[in-house]
Amino acid sequence: MILSIYLARKFFKSLFICVGMSLSIFFIFSLIGNLGENFSFKSIIYISTLNSLQIFTYIPSHLFILTLCLFVMHLKSKNELIIIKEYVAIRKLFLLIMPILTLFIFIEIEKENYSINIEEKKLDLLSSKKNFDTKILISSNGDKKNYFILRGYDEDKKIINQFLSFESQNQKINKGEISNNLNLFEEDLISMKSIIYENDDFRNEDTEKKLFKNFLNYFPANTGKIIKNNESNINSDYNFVQLILFNILFYFCVSMIFFSKKIMNRDMNSIKVFLLVLSIFLYFLLIPKVMLNNFQYIFQFFSILIFILIFFKIKNYE
Repeated sequence: MILSIYLARKFFKSLFICVGMSLSIFFIFSLIGNLGENFSFKSIIYISTLNSLQIFTYIPSHLFILTLCLFVMHLKSKNELIIIKEYVAIRKLFLLIMPILTLFIFIEIEKENYSINIEEKKLDLLSSKKNFDTKILISSNGDKKNYFILRGYDEDKKIINQFLSFESQNQKINKGEISNNLNLFEEDLISMKSIIYENDDFRNEDTEKKLFKNFLNYFPANTGKIIKNNESNINSDYNFVQLILFNILFYFCVSMIFFSKKIMNRDMNSIKVFLLVLSIFLYFLLIPKVMLNNFQYIFQFFSILIFILIFFKIKNYE
């Protein structure tokens, strides 16, 4: 019990140091980038803080790796790691850090929602400072997202100054449309003239076209941003299970590396350990970004299978 408390204190100390260092670095760079904006210093500090927190939501796994690295280095410097590994089985070490693993896995799964919430707070601040009357609809369907943005929307006067829509996939815009010549006919939004972007080319469209059906139902007066998800429940459940397994295996693999017997050796090759952790980390970041139209489920299955093989490969050395 005393050993568990001691290790927990050491781990949380490492965690707080890494959080403070990372947050300070992110904040400084964000602050430098925002100093040129036409905002008050108080608003710049607030936006920079939100940017720093948002970076954490993008890659919370980096914080876990840095914390484990600092934690193990501290124990190893005083030869405590050898004693702990001699008398404490690795499964007990996992039981000790299981609450931390659970917390990071939960943050990893919910990081997109956290990032969206932070982004909304930034948009609210920027909109209040710049007096933009903007309505936004984000509709997601699998890996595709459709954005509908309207500027100069006045519900009382039934006026829309600009309509912009685009479809993105894997952070790439597939097609888009912009129009400054708009009319509201009954509840529909009509474009008299627009510019279309598709297949890496622009073209003008001078024909009258219905852009948005039942427009007034989608953009109520008290809403600045609407997010819809058109993904089916079956696909959503499958993706959620796949996401949980993928994150669990990643965090377990990284933990196994830092608690392995090789780490205890004085003559261990630090470069090999660094490259191994870096490779797993990059694999963890890049694989979810790869989207295949016809073989996505098969690809996800093999991505999890590779993590399982890595986990048992590391476990065999224990």
